[in-house]
This record gives sequence, C-alpha cells and structure tokens, in this order.
Amino acid sequence: MLVARLGEEALLEKMRDLFEVQAPSVAVGIGDDAAVIEPPDAKSQEVWTTDLMAEGIHFKTAWQTSRQLGRKSLAVNLSDIASMGASPRHALLSIACNPKTRVDFVIGICDGIKELATESGVTIIGGDTSASDEGMVISITVGGWVPAGEATLRNGARVGDRICVTGYVGCAAAGLRLVDAGVSETWPQLHHAFISPTARISAGIAAREAGVTAMTDLSDGLASDLKHICDQSQVGAVVAFEDLLVHPELRQAAVANGWDLEDLVLTGGEDYELLFTLPPAKHDELSRAIEDAAGVPVTQIGEIVSRTAGLHITGADGSSRHFPPHGFEHFADNG
Repeated sequence: MLVARLGEEALLEKMRDLFEVQAPSVAVGIGDDAAVIEPPDAKSQEVWTTDLMAEGIHFKTAWQTSRQLGRKSLAVNLSDIASMGASPRHALLSIACNPKTRVDFVIGICDGIKELATESGVTIIGGDTSASDEGMVISITVGGWVPAGEATLRNGARVGDRICVTGYVGCAAAGLRLVDAGVSETWPQLHHAFISPTARISAGIAAREAGVTAMTDLSDGLASDLKHICDQSQVGAVVAFEDLLVHPELRQAAVANGWDLEDLVLTGGEDYELLFTLPPAKHDELSRAIEDAAGVPVTQIGEIVSRTAGLHITGADGSSRHFPPHGFEHFADNG
C-alpha cells in the first residue's frame, strides 16, 4: 500500500502504536501538541542534537533495507550525544516522503529506529510527517543527560595532550564507494561500516569519566573533525599516519581499486568513531579504562602542539606535510 492511499492520520496512528511511550522520564508523550519530560535530578544538564538524512545526499533507498536506514538515521544522532559524554534518553522523529512511497518502507524505517532506540535506552516521544515532492527526508532530534558541568566539549585540548581515536577510520568512506558501485559484498566489514555505524555511547561516557580534555565524533572526516577541535581549543596538531589503525579490508580494497588510502583515512567521513585528547601523564591509564568500558580499541595517533605550528601529518619516512584542507562539506563541491 502507498502512503497516499493510507493517508497521513492512519500513518501517524501506525507510528504512534509502534512508538508507544513507556518511560518514567516522560510525563506527556505522543498524542499532545508537545512532549513533557522530567529531568532525573537538579544536578544534571540536558544535551540535545539533531541531524537529518536526505535521499540522494546521504542515502539511496537501493543501498540498504528500510530497517538499516532507520537504524543509521538514529545512530548518527546518538554519536553526537556520545561525543559529549552524555547518555541519550529521548528522541523526536520526523519523516517527509513522496505520497507514492510504500507504507511498509516507512514502517520498516520506524522498526529500525525502534530497534536501536530500545538497545540504547531511548524513548521516541513525538515527531511529524510531511509530503515531499522529491526524495525522502528523515530528521531525528535526540536529547539526553550529562552531570552538570561535565559535558565534554571541543575546546579543552591543551599543548602536550595526546590525540586518540576509537576503532577504525576510513572504512565507511570506502563502504560508500563500494555500495554505490554495487560491489560491497566483497568487503563485508567496509559495507557494514557505512550501512550500520555504531554510536560509541559507552566509550563517550567512559571518556568523560576518565577526564579527556576534548572530544568530537568523526562524521566529516578525521582531518576536518580534528580541525574543529584545534580551532575551538586554539591549538595545532601533529598526527602520525602510520599510527592510525587501518582495517585490513580497507588496505585490500584500496589496493584492488586503486584508491588513495591516505585520502580515505584522513578525509572520508561517517565513521562515527570518537576522536579525543588526553593529558600525557594519564594517557595509558585512561586509554585502557575507555577500552575496558566500551570494548573498542583506542589508538594514540598524535599530539596537540601550539597553534602557530598548525596541523601536520607525518609519514613513516619522517616527512611532514599539512593536513588536507577539508573532509565532507555539504555546501562545497565534494566531487
């Protein structure tokens, strides 16, 4: 059945039934003009983020199942919450689609969102639907809690701090190329990295508790996101390329397809790993604590230096060059 035949109210009813609110922090849930939530205590602060995925820009319906698309739509928002060291709790969901969209595709998206929301302790508390003359747009807003004054920001990096990253970098960008070319089954881990990213919520909380000085998630690419930290903290950085944890499948795919491995690792986006800085004296101790809490590898990739030194990447041969100018930029020519 098509959305146009079912109608907006009936579609909303199906979505309301799917996201029935059952959480002690929700005083008023879906069904009124707005939701009402109860903060856990006076010593907590709210953390909110929003992100949207537009068909043709962030996804194509042929790339993944509707359930996978729903999971990723929520995951990219959870990653922003994770980068603040916060715990996600509530979400608002809005979908705009062509009236000729199949109802089961929309419900599949909602199923994927609900699945990940349940895994993450998140309650869907409202949202909206709209018609779209062009492609589908999925917009999600996520809110959570963090102890007052403890949110981990981008502006705390200091000269001498070690630069660390969770997991692997560059896999999602390679996965996008493979999915778009229809050959992703050869490298399943790269496919998974792009289609089903993991928001590092546990790692973010562990990093905050461990005392990291600055943190962000890798959405636009390592070079671009590290520059965000450096700009906000008014510092520079030196990264050793050989220290980056590169997935074996990424190395294989780069060779097989003639890709520039360094370009993928430094400027490829959508990894949704966490990039953070640590005081040098506590690097080993704190890295182990984050690894143990989150079950994800933490790799030291460089050091924070003075702002006047700029941003540099070093090679195994001792060479040094400036970081690439940017990663993904929505309003630039990314071709």
